[in-house]
Amino acid sequence: MANKTTPRQEFPTHGLMPRGETQAAEFVRKYPQYDGRGVVAAVLDTGIDPGAKGLQVTSEGKRKVVDYIDCTGSGDVELSDVCAEELTLKGASGRTLRLNAEWKNPTGEWRVGAKRLSRLLPSEVWMSVSGERSQRFRKSAQQLTDAVLAKKGAAQDKDQGKVSEVSKVSEVSKVSEVCAKSIKTKDSDTSKNLTEELDAQVDVLKTLNGAYADLGPLLDCVVFHDGEQWRAAIDIDESGDLSAAAALGAYKHTGDVGELCKRQLFYYTLNFYDEGRTLSIVTCAGSHSTHVAGILAAHHPEEPQNDGVAPGAQLLSLMIGDHRVGSMETGVGLTRAVNAIVEYGADVANMSYGEPSSSPNVGQWVQTVAQEVVRRHGCVFVSSAGNEGPALSSTGSPGGTSDGFIGVGAHVGYDQMLAEYAMYETVGDTVFTWSSRGPTPDGDRGVDVYAPGSAITSFPAYCKERLCLRNGTSMSSPNLCGVAALLVSAWKQEMGGASLSPYRVKNAIVSTAKPIGELHGAGMVQTDSAWQFLKRYAARAAEQVSWRTHVDDSRRARGIYLRNAEESAHARFFNVSVTPVFPTSEKARLEHDSDGESGRLESQAQFDFEQRLLLVATESWVSVPDALYVASQGNKFAARVDATKLQAGRLHTASIDAYDSTDVDRGPVFSIPVTVTKPLHVDASACVDLGTLQFRPTEIVRRFVAVPPGATRAHIVLRASNAAALESSPALFYLHCMQLEPATRFRKFFMRERVNIGHKSYAAGGGSAEQKETKTMDVIGGATLEVCLAQFWNQLGAHDIDVSVEFNGIVPANGGGALAEGGPLRSGITVHGSNAVARLDFIAPVRPEYDVSPSIVLTKARKTLRPHDAVISPLGAERDTHLTTGSALYKLELDYRLETTREETQLCLHMPAVDTQIYENWADNFALAIFDANKRYLISQISYTSPLLIKQCGESLVRVQIRHRSAKDLEALKDIPLLVDVVLKSPIRLTIKFDMASIFTSTVNSSAAVYRGGFIAKGSRIPLFIDTIGAALPSEAAPGDVLVGKLTMSRHTAEFDFEYVVPAKSINKPEESKPAAPKTDKPESKEEQDQREMNEALRRVRVDWVKKSRDDGVRTRLVTDLLANSTDEQRAEVLAAQLSALDATSSALPWSEAACLTAASARRAVGIADSVIELTRTQALTARLYEKAQTDDEKTLKKQAELARTQLIAALTTKCRALAALTHGSVSATASETCADYVEVDGSDNDETDASEQTVQEYERAAAELRQWAAADDVSVVIATAPLHMARHQYARALQPVLAWLAKAPMKPANAAERRSMVELRNQLLAKLQWTIWSAHFRAIAPIESPATYERL
Repeated sequence: MANKTTPRQEFPTHGLMPRGETQAAEFVRKYPQYDGRGVVAAVLDTGIDPGAKGLQVTSEGKRKVVDYIDCTGSGDVELSDVCAEELTLKGASGRTLRLNAEWKNPTGEWRVGAKRLSRLLPSEVWMSVSGERSQRFRKSAQQLTDAVLAKKGAAQDKDQGKVSEVSKVSEVSKVSEVCAKSIKTKDSDTSKNLTEELDAQVDVLKTLNGAYADLGPLLDCVVFHDGEQWRAAIDIDESGDLSAAAALGAYKHTGDVGELCKRQLFYYTLNFYDEGRTLSIVTCAGSHSTHVAGILAAHHPEEPQNDGVAPGAQLLSLMIGDHRVGSMETGVGLTRAVNAIVEYGADVANMSYGEPSSSPNVGQWVQTVAQEVVRRHGCVFVSSAGNEGPALSSTGSPGGTSDGFIGVGAHVGYDQMLAEYAMYETVGDTVFTWSSRGPTPDGDRGVDVYAPGSAITSFPAYCKERLCLRNGTSMSSPNLCGVAALLVSAWKQEMGGASLSPYRVKNAIVSTAKPIGELHGAGMVQTDSAWQFLKRYAARAAEQVSWRTHVDDSRRARGIYLRNAEESAHARFFNVSVTPVFPTSEKARLEHDSDGESGRLESQAQFDFEQRLLLVATESWVSVPDALYVASQGNKFAARVDATKLQAGRLHTASIDAYDSTDVDRGPVFSIPVTVTKPLHVDASACVDLGTLQFRPTEIVRRFVAVPPGATRAHIVLRASNAAALESSPALFYLHCMQLEPATRFRKFFMRERVNIGHKSYAAGGGSAEQKETKTMDVIGGATLEVCLAQFWNQLGAHDIDVSVEFNGIVPANGGGALAEGGPLRSGITVHGSNAVARLDFIAPVRPEYDVSPSIVLTKARKTLRPHDAVISPLGAERDTHLTTGSALYKLELDYRLETTREETQLCLHMPAVDTQIYENWADNFALAIFDANKRYLISQISYTSPLLIKQCGESLVRVQIRHRSAKDLEALKDIPLLVDVVLKSPIRLTIKFDMASIFTSTVNSSAAVYRGGFIAKGSRIPLFIDTIGAALPSEAAPGDVLVGKLTMSRHTAEFDFEYVVPAKSINKPEESKPAAPKTDKPESKEEQDQREMNEALRRVRVDWVKKSRDDGVRTRLVTDLLANSTDEQRAEVLAAQLSALDATSSALPWSEAACLTAASARRAVGIADSVIELTRTQALTARLYEKAQTDDEKTLKKQAELARTQLIAALTTKCRALAALTHGSVSATASETCADYVEVDGSDNDETDASEQTVQEYERAAAELRQWAAADDVSVVIATAPLHMARHQYARALQPVLAWLAKAPMKPANAAERRSMVELRNQLLAKLQWTIWSAHFRAIAPIESPATYERL
């Protein structure tokens, strides 16, 4: 603690990058040439920043990073071949790209692709870039809005006779002049049109500004081969001008680094795959990896005190954190990373990533690392244990649960406290409170060793910090990996070509760690001690092996772990198998060992192997034999564990240590952990008092409680009272409570809360007062609950805390109410809606339960989708091979159709067979992506699916990809269902009664019918009756769907998952028709009826051919023939068919080439439409008279009237479209010019001729009548009538309904043609308005909103 007036003489720099307490700093001073030289360290993380300080060169001046690799594929750019003309070519974005004349391209072959910048940046960088882009755009957009408002004000002033400087207004069409040119338009009409148009412009700009969203730039990429290697240039500034751009090569060959975002100091490198058909733009997905790399191997030539642990080592940056899923690791990234480790021959690897897993030491990737990367290829693999502590069994995968890895916990020492945490009073060296602890659920140690878990070291340039403080086991892992790099470096230089297996390195590190009083003896790594160990036992062949132990119980455990009450209630006997694991080599593979020599040497080593071991149990309650002989095939021994006399409620640990009988001083050859958590019994009160727990700084107290069968919720009560309150510092505590359930991630029954003790302990006016904190968690009956309370590591003062635990539970009764041992399974409750009433019986097995108020609330609709397409195909061999088989992996791609019926739909996708798993997964990868009907990418998810939001209603494609080594195994999944949980617009509450009669009889006056604030005696059983037939089902629920929610019995007890299966819909009986009035006509004979029906059928076939015929002459003859001797209804039908044939592509813009409306065909269409209108108008008007038709005759008339109405609307629509084509003959030419090479409109009106007054007036009348009959927002109406405003040069008025339709219309493949037309019309209208900022915006995002193909997963 520094004197208040006299500062320290120097800053405690040695604590910024802690290397002292691990002996690493002293080791490098002692052996400067062993500083990691000759070692390649792989960093599996978010990707190292190429611009980071300290990560440029090694201590020898070599390039620090040998390569940057994006293992996830999130930076991949798919390329296509294009031709260049005079150093220009068409980019994938649609821009014309000008090439650099100095680029060498002997083949003349060019490839292009495009990538969204937002998909290459960490979220914080993208927010900065997007914010700047939006600011610039909105400034320009506001200038346009201001100009329009000024124009509107000038027009109003002109109407009022005021003077205004109209000529100063820019970026606006000269609307008044244009309107004045309209054919024979009166001055009053011109003024009205101008006012309407300016009002519309203001409204449209408001709509555009409100809907603006920056999708980010789409960067064009150009790739070519210079005769030696592939190179690429990226159009960073979106200018299309690459004439002065540098073409970068692959970093591993050239060391080229590019600047992606200049203002943000964000850099990238490149890789090329698939013979130059895939460009990989490699960026970092976050700051994490750079900090990790700085700890491991940073070298600051001018500030060596900031060096990492192994400044001489080189790094291999392997990005496993995917940009698309928030830098989460993916199976693809993990698989490609281990392939790269082998390809580059990495000596050590660090992985500061991990997740809780449902089962330890399983999963195809975990086993691949253990067997191929570590055992066969000799890479020392180090991984973080996790930050989920301090409760037991909180280690994550892979580091804390898997063989082959060195799992590292986080430690904090004096130097760190002084330099990093600015503590005015330090505490003793300790493990960080949050550091995960073992053992694993199958009894293994969990944490092998500890290392400093914090550092102030290198940070990405884009974070604007050269050095930064971070803590976690993510920091302790690279510290330990740096130590491993020092040891490997020393071994390589001192031992020559002697083999060094990762097992030998781990043995040395673990055996020489300094004891720190942690679980199962895991200590602090000691670098020099480990090196002396390696040298001392260099000739001992047994150091090359690892030991695999299996406790032969139902779990095939690696240690002995007695956690639940019944497991420690009597003495237990175990058979323990011990097997040595020998390193192997790639040379010994059959395909590589042509002369058999490598295989012979490995076999000889196994033949020669033997260990005569002496066994010792470290505690008296564990009994083992004295000796064990082990050869290469292993051996077994029996162990006895008698925990009956151990103190209840406490943690008890021991180990079975095996010593080499020829060198006992070496220490244990292997240790088998023994862990007993003997729980306290809970009496009939359902409450257990854990007593007064006393705490000092860094102290952790654990207590274990046997949760009563049937309990579903625990309430942990903390009471603190300081008599000497003024002398005690307030302190932060971690309350960490956890239960384990087989094959389940530990987070299921898990609570970790921060509790401030002492902050509420001071009474007004002095003295002390009791502080009470109650925390609640769900529990499962029969399983031991750990209650772990820890004073946070840097909190000072002493505290006494009283702790008690109370249990509640109301559960479904099993059979006659008897509970199975351990209580009922918490798998949820399912009720079928086909039952009129569902009965559920509940029991209170733990204690009397009060405030019973049952409720069932359904919040989601679960739909089951089946794939409409499933394809299995092999992946590329360059990146996607399996290390064990050496063959390419296979992918199964499944496509599902997902339809959302409302905007802002929240949903969650599940595939239980493969999701919610990463490290324990049997498959190589599970991923899904959602695309809209335009093939636009919306969102990605991986194994841990989470709720997502679909903003626009319509149809989407969900593409699921599963990767695996076996195509045969994937075949079984080709019809696998996808579960979709859609959040209901409004929750549904099911009616619950306490007797059946009250459900059906509203007059029953039963006290049991209403049971609020009720009571259930302990052991009593109550029935609930659920009204399923009267449930108000949501419109989106279809028969077979499942409505999902929660059943709650009391606020004191846990909720139950509840599922309601939607029943078949009720059948609506057809309405009974009233008898028709008797007819006086002579009835038809059967022959006459058959003849009439046959003639009518033949006539309808001929009418259909009027639409289908591709020969105009044939169609004309058919029409002429059909019109002869036809009724008015039949004439209308024939002419409507002819009209449909003339305008077959009604979704296209009337003047576009796709519409095929020539001047002649348009005039012809107008004439035919007039005939249809005349024939149908009167009958269509009668439709409303028969809205409530009852008799058969009335229903027939209603049907005829509705048909006439449909024909009338179609005729009016076609007439409007034809008139639009006549009044806008040159619009399509103007649009094509605007779209080509981004040519801007120069301000002149390009219409070649104005329409005649008669045509425009006819168009106005037709449009007015169409709006009377059809909905104004119907797409066909919008397309047909919008051009009327264009004829008046009121482009904003025409744009209003277009924007409204685009915003609200569902996104479906069925309306894709209409959407394309509306987008085209929007763009043409913006061009006419000369709003270049908005035209450019929509051009830029067009390839993002409507890509040609689906993005690759």
